[in-house]
Amino acid sequence: MFDIRLSDEQREFQKLARDFAQKEIKPGSFALDQEPNWEKRVPIALLKKGSQLGFRTFVLSEENGGAGASEQLTNCLVAEELSAGDIGTAYYFMLTARRARDWFELRMTPEQRAYFLPKFLSDDLYFTTVAIHEPDTDLGFDYYTETPENVRLKTRATEQPDGSWIINGAKNFQTVGYMAKLLVVMAQTPDGVKPFLVEGDSKGLVRRPMSKIGRRVGDNAEIFFDDVRVPKGRILPPAPKGRTDMGTHLVIASLTLGVGRAALEETLKYTQERTAGGKLIIKHQAVGLTLADMAMNLEAARRLIWTAAWVKDHPEAIADGSVEDRPYELMALAFTGTAVQRLTEQGMELFGGMGVIAGMPIEKYVRDALIKKHISFPFPSRFKITEALTGYKRKVPPFIGAN
Repeated sequence: MFDIRLSDEQREFQKLARDFAQKEIKPGSFALDQEPNWEKRVPIALLKKGSQLGFRTFVLSEENGGAGASEQLTNCLVAEELSAGDIGTAYYFMLTARRARDWFELRMTPEQRAYFLPKFLSDDLYFTTVAIHEPDTDLGFDYYTETPENVRLKTRATEQPDGSWIINGAKNFQTVGYMAKLLVVMAQTPDGVKPFLVEGDSKGLVRRPMSKIGRRVGDNAEIFFDDVRVPKGRILPPAPKGRTDMGTHLVIASLTLGVGRAALEETLKYTQERTAGGKLIIKHQAVGLTLADMAMNLEAARRLIWTAAWVKDHPEAIADGSVEDRPYELMALAFTGTAVQRLTEQGMELFGGMGVIAGMPIEKYVRDALIKKHISFPFPSRFKITEALTGYKRKVPPFIGAN
């Protein structure tokens, strides 16, 4: 039965993440956001400390060096808490943690795991990224239209006589793309798109940082591949059939939720300090209505995320018909991205003139939320929801072309 009460273990993880976020991450996040040099915006000391607390590894089983907390809902709880401290810092931990579960435990071959897992566990700054976006390839989403079978990525991998591969091409908009020490690079081969395990220090791999208007703490990069050699046996196997707990969409939605929660908390605080019209603005009816609207949308997003996480953790509920089969994950991603972006703008309105002053917390949250709305793909996600509701099936998956 679906139950919104958290287990003792989940509350412990939630508290650990909240304490670290509020005491360690948040106090310096606004200064980092304003730092003009992107390298100085990377919170190296915090990343090391968070890694030592287990925020990169907690999803792994205990035998693989983690805490065994692989449930999607637990991941969502931790993601929200860390992001309420700062979303850029939280991204390093949460995307790496979720991928650690997917890659090291569910997909890698024994040989791949034996090579990469010790590196991952021994290095507090061992973060990961997926390199799929390309600057010049139109692999978009056409609503209710079959993906053309001739769609191809421009990043190409060519097999060599010794079984190794040579990758050439470019990727962009890669979160943690500059610092990642392990990249899963989606590249075209004669047999379709394949995910290659590429080490960050590979010869011929060149990265250039990209600066954004929001989520400025951390790094984002363009990545260029100039005859990058990948050893034999480094193609990541496909996800196991029947798995429903793969992917990072719900983690991304939860990171967005954390921004919204932080914005609401700061707005509540400010409305009880600022005076206008001879009284605290919290006492104005219009302010009260706006705060209520912000809180309702935030809680609706949280419940949708939790529902989607619960369903991914309990696929049997769909299989036995006790839960209706709906695209909850896409719903959570699309709704949260839009709701939080609107929520932060409402907060800015309540801050009045101070809302647009650089260095004020709400100004940062508005910029962060704009990035998150973009990442939630508000229109393609909604189109996919409609296609799922009507039973539309594709022969060729969108975005990645023939596979």
